[in-house]
Amino acid sequence: MANEQVSRKPADQLQSNPSPAVRFAGGEQGVILVIDDDREVLNSIRRLLIREGWVVLTTSEPGEALRSYEAHWQGIALVLLDYYMPDLRGDQVWERLKRINPQVRVLLMTASDDYVPPQILNGGICGFIMKPATRKELLRRIRDALKHHDPPGHAADAPSA
Repeated sequence: MANEQVSRKPADQLQSNPSPAVRFAGGEQGVILVIDDDREVLNSIRRLLIREGWVVLTTSEPGEALRSYEAHWQGIALVLLDYYMPDLRGDQVWERLKRINPQVRVLLMTASDDYVPPQILNGGICGFIMKPATRKELLRRIRDALKHHDPPGHAADAPSA
């Protein structure tokens, strides 16, 4: 499938599957925004989710992700958010996403089991997943996160800090 560029920034373009204007309102399963500085991870997750029927937006640049979320938050069902990124950590991105939409659904991803602040684990994220995750595990966690209705202060499947 061809990528459609929806960003004005040539250095790091937000990508989506074809025809986002037609399907952006949710498609069959909704829109998922994936934020990860590893382009290989982004492309792998993007392909998987598109095959599963989701509309997928991806970016490796947290600032671009925040601008996209601000412009389209009503249509985004879930944000898959990497924790360790060069410009902003996941907790910083998450705080800014919450300012845009206090009910934002975030599934935190990390390849490192180093310290992740308790405020993000206990502050209302929908779940936590270690990378690399199997296809089956990632899809299960995404579906669980989309069903997530716990009040802020409870992180489903979060490790103890």
